[in-house]
Amino acid sequence: MVEVSVETTFRNPSRSRRQEWQRATHILRECKQWLVDGWEDGTLASSVTTGDIDNPLYSALQNQAIRSAKSDSDGNSVEYTGEQPIEVNNQNWEIHTTDNDSVVIGFPCISDWWYTPIHVHDSIEDPVQALLDGDADKTKLSVWREGDDWHCSFTVEYDEQQTGEKTPIGVDVGHNYILAATPDDASAESFLVSGKEYKFVRRYYRSLRDSLQEAGALRARNHVGNKEYRRIQDANHTLSKRLVAYASQFSNPVIKLEDLESIPDGSEWHGIHSWPFYELQQFITYKAQKAGIRVEKIDPKNTSQECSQCGELVGRDGSKFACPHCGYVRHADLNAAENISQREGDPCTA
Repeated sequence: MVEVSVETTFRNPSRSRRQEWQRATHILRECKQWLVDGWEDGTLASSVTTGDIDNPLYSALQNQAIRSAKSDSDGNSVEYTGEQPIEVNNQNWEIHTTDNDSVVIGFPCISDWWYTPIHVHDSIEDPVQALLDGDADKTKLSVWREGDDWHCSFTVEYDEQQTGEKTPIGVDVGHNYILAATPDDASAESFLVSGKEYKFVRRYYRSLRDSLQEAGALRARNHVGNKEYRRIQDANHTLSKRLVAYASQFSNPVIKLEDLESIPDGSEWHGIHSWPFYELQQFITYKAQKAGIRVEKIDPKNTSQECSQCGELVGRDGSKFACPHCGYVRHADLNAAENISQREGDPCTA
């Protein structure tokens, strides 16, 4: 089973539903406090049901409040001090599309079921579509408020449909070549993409931000940062689709990624600038899992320096890898990807 977590915000919920949701979060706090206090002082049996609860919430919310309160207390004293999220199990909420292709989520609250559009951004597009197509299952829905926005989250579950011998596909993410991918077979088709576009975007927007900073145009500077993020996000979205399509040609592929700690100090991608790498790996992971492809992360130590054929530590000369011990020659990033494909990894989820 593959699991992908989804979190997004509701799109322009009406004032009446925001008021009702807000009221529900306060009722839930009172309800859960009443439950844990009753269990603690012995006035309530552990087998309490919705018939024992006197509030206007739909029974689906009351049932979930009982389960949550039991989990929170577990024999301990609990005091709820803030708004409690609206939670309903997988059988008591719905996700649909409207005639104008908006995606809406419906769940019960106090007066009725509310069906409200959500924002479907790139990073959740595939798992949401899988739910709409009936190709995946959903878990409990949580709804809560942050500032002026109302958020929701749930998990999408897929079955892995893979049998037989696996084909590990090593994926190296780098500076000069943003992606290099290959199975543990030098004769197989490889996947290599230059990082020139990414480097250009980063340099261009960094220069523009510096100029605006010097001019004191801070609002414009922040706006530039948003444009840069969208450019990189679009590129990551496209590139992750291409990689998953490449991996899909092999028999029972398993995509193996390096841990992000492999980004070296001093690189322009290090630290806060590592987000393009992180996002690219996230996009690869959820798109691969939607396609039924297992994804693993491996220890990145010496993947760039080790010969993928004989295991000797050699180092690289720019984009060329030439081993003086066994004579193996290959593009340095593809040699690293081969090393990645050979290593044991741990399953990861988006």
